[in-house]
Amino acid sequence: MKRLPILLLLALCACAPKAQVYLWNEADATVDRAVYDEQYKLNQPEWDAVFAWLSKPENLALPAGRYDVTENTWVTVQVDSTRDRMNFEDHHKRIDLFYVVEGQELVNVAKPEDMTEQVSPYNEAKDVEYSRSASKFTPVVLTPGKYIILFPSDAHQPMLPPDGNRAPIKKIVAKIPFVQPEK
Repeated sequence: MKRLPILLLLALCACAPKAQVYLWNEADATVDRAVYDEQYKLNQPEWDAVFAWLSKPENLALPAGRYDVTENTWVTVQVDSTRDRMNFEDHHKRIDLFYVVEGQELVNVAKPEDMTEQVSPYNEAKDVEYSRSASKFTPVVLTPGKYIILFPSDAHQPMLPPDGNRAPIKKIVAKIPFVQPEK
């Protein structure tokens, strides 16, 4: 079983603005490092708690289910199979952090304005809206030990098989509150 590298955790928790850390493929800039830096500063205890939780090997071995990290943040351990087709989803109040423990996952990331064919409008109680497709998106492949941080500005189509063949996957989804910056 793979663990989140300790140096990576330290780099993220330290949140040094010039530190180079793997959020995913920063060259594509779908996930904006500036947004991460801002959210970390606005909500440091929640981020630190998530990274501390992920750094414990016993947590990565937990069975499927929901686990509270703090009063406001939780993780869901998913033991499932990748899917042939998934809708794009977007959240307004929460940040998703996907961390792959076992298997592989393709996540297509799009801007909310590029989502097309809306399946359901925004549901405030569930903090999600779904669309069938996106006019443009960036594919990101996650393998064990890799993760992606998805802000409300990042619609995403998760759980797809990178090679087109469905396969088992174990992943952790952290749900972290998005703090609206003061203007």
